[in-house]
Amino acid sequence: MLLYRRSFVLHSQFFSHRVTSVLTQRWNSSSTELLRVLQEQSQNFEKKPTSTIAFETFVQTPAEFVANSLVYIHDGLALPWWATIALSTVAFRAVVGAAVTITQQRFIDRLQTVQRSVVNELEPQMRMLSIQAMQGKTATIIEEKKQLKREALQLTKRGYAKHNIHPGKLLVLALFGSVPWIYFTFGIRMICMSPNTLPTMSQEGILWFQNLAEADPYGLLSLGFLIPSLLNITFNSIQKPGSANQRLVSAGRIQRGATRLIVIGFSLIAVKLPAGIVLFWTLNSSLQLAQTMLLELPRIRQMLHLTPSRFGPQPIRTRWNLWKDKWSLFFRTLKWYSKL
Repeated sequence: MLLYRRSFVLHSQFFSHRVTSVLTQRWNSSSTELLRVLQEQSQNFEKKPTSTIAFETFVQTPAEFVANSLVYIHDGLALPWWATIALSTVAFRAVVGAAVTITQQRFIDRLQTVQRSVVNELEPQMRMLSIQAMQGKTATIIEEKKQLKREALQLTKRGYAKHNIHPGKLLVLALFGSVPWIYFTFGIRMICMSPNTLPTMSQEGILWFQNLAEADPYGLLSLGFLIPSLLNITFNSIQKPGSANQRLVSAGRIQRGATRLIVIGFSLIAVKLPAGIVLFWTLNSSLQLAQTMLLELPRIRQMLHLTPSRFGPQPIRTRWNLWKDKWSLFFRTLKWYSKL
């Protein structure tokens, strides 16, 4: 019995030492392999230029994530590629686009609150200036106008600091909203160029663009992207007469002109791009226009705790009437000049 115990203890100690030695060897080999891989990665990292590292980090990696997600949706739901892109676009506008648009609307509401508070506080002085203008006191009016502008600037700065806003942040929000759009574009481009997905992309289109990896043969998708984009810019540019500052109006005109030029440029580029990318652009611009119009409705704004629209209880009809009156005035003026 004692000999059996000694042999069992020796065998158990031998077995434990053997397992420990195997684990130690595996740990040493794995750590050595890991160290070698890390050294190779660090050497490759040092060889790459900064621009390449930045592109792989901030553009290629998120685009690959989008491409893998689209492939997962396509394979998991057994949808054709056109339906996969359409479904992903709807989800993109419902999550990212809606969040950015609602944030912009709330930001604009706070800007208008600051402007209204400045106008209400300076309204008595503005009335005094109008009375002095009727009395012909020109020299006094010039000095008081300068003083009124300085006071308005100081009140505006205080309002911006109080509400933690600035008009420049709207541009930052617009750029932030365009970043996921760029990732989706690059992700679809990767799918169109990949040899694994190219056979299905070339066969799972719809209507006249059956091949999503090639350009639209008739260029109709680029028009589908251009028209809703221009309508969205025009819809947001309509202003009630006398409701905005002239400087803001002129700055808005410059911004809208630049935006229109960018949209037209992208439409020309879209003629040569794969139809899958342009399909995403077209659906996204159409959904963005519908989203902008929905956010003007009083019931939707009340649900989202936004201030009522400045165009009254029927904002879409009011905008349409203002746009129609503007162009009718333009054509009447053009007709009057032609008779001279």
